[in-house]
Amino acid sequence: MGAFLIKDIMLLLRDRYELMILLAMPFLLIAILGFSLRGIFSGDLEALEMDLALVAEDNEAQGIEAVQSSIDEMNLPPENAQALKRAAESASPHAMLLSLLNSEGIRDLVAIEQMGREQAEESLEAQRVDAVVILPEGFTQSALNNMLLGASGGAELELLAADGSSSKSEVLASILEEFVRNVNFESSISRLSGAGDPVEISGGIETITAQEPITSFQYYTVGMAVMFVLFVGSAVARQANLEQRQMVFERIRLSNRPPLLYLSSKAIAAASIVLVQLLLLFGLSMLLFQTFEADSGTFWLGIALISIVLAFSVGCLAAFMVALTLKVESDAVPAIFSAGVISLMAFVGGSFVPLDGMPESIRAIGNWTPNGAALSAYFSWMLDPDIRQLTGPLSRICLVGLVFLAAALAIFPRKGGAA
Repeated sequence: MGAFLIKDIMLLLRDRYELMILLAMPFLLIAILGFSLRGIFSGDLEALEMDLALVAEDNEAQGIEAVQSSIDEMNLPPENAQALKRAAESASPHAMLLSLLNSEGIRDLVAIEQMGREQAEESLEAQRVDAVVILPEGFTQSALNNMLLGASGGAELELLAADGSSSKSEVLASILEEFVRNVNFESSISRLSGAGDPVEISGGIETITAQEPITSFQYYTVGMAVMFVLFVGSAVARQANLEQRQMVFERIRLSNRPPLLYLSSKAIAAASIVLVQLLLLFGLSMLLFQTFEADSGTFWLGIALISIVLAFSVGCLAAFMVALTLKVESDAVPAIFSAGVISLMAFVGGSFVPLDGMPESIRAIGNWTPNGAALSAYFSWMLDPDIRQLTGPLSRICLVGLVFLAAALAIFPRKGGAA
């Protein structure tokens, strides 16, 4: 076993192309993605700050006066009529929108300048502003009629953006959609309950977590690490195919050495390389990008535990790929795995983007991939270092590893070529 193990590790270390894929490539991607998306992940929204032109074509005072006149014509009891009139004055949608955009959190994100439509369109075209919000004529009257009197039709805000698919435009559209949704919902509740109190809208950005949010460097350090450990499996399988073509495996099968020693050495070598790979990636990320705290022994013990379990699972995956490669006697297995399967596993496992907005089926599949379960374990530990939170993801990693190991033992060619 010792000779096989040393041989396999030395072969991996001598392959410069594989070393570049396993070590240099993930670190390069960590740097690129970490810097480009650092504002979004860290909660520092500097990357999403925008200049907004607000065009008010509507006459707010006339709209309120028109609604109050409509209330007088309804012959309501004096108390109800007065309550509705007060609500019309205090629940102006124009004022509510300004209040939302100037609320704490959003005012640091959106810089508002009021201007005419023509000036706003020129500014948008000249890229002096990122977007234009237009309150069309009759907006206040239509909105208040819908909010207070239940009239059909309602009012619409207009949003103009130079690039409708940009992150800034999407964020602003989400803010406006949430504003309209909240106004409509709370107005409906107010009418059904018979309350005359005005609708209040509040907004802001809040992070609900006991710890600091995950930064972009932390996310992509972990995401790239759990993705690129999978390449170890294809690298080991590729070496096995080369050894098969050079008759190395045949000589082992014809000797008195148990063939399973060959498979075991491949699995242990893969697990060892994975541990070294994770150590270097986490260590370099910590030293160069200050991704993790260096003085927390408990934190690093948890990281080490997750890494060991992940290395075991990848070692079992490598054993399965070696067995399958020797069985079919082709390099197609590692080629297909490294060219497509790893990317698919990385996507469903969350290495590229968080899976919060993905369908439940994709998230369920990702939780049962070694990289997806490891990603979940790392983040759970980083946010709240409680060993009980690791039970689920670590159990899934081990179970998937055992499945790979059982499949490898089932198809591994024995002496004489029989499986």
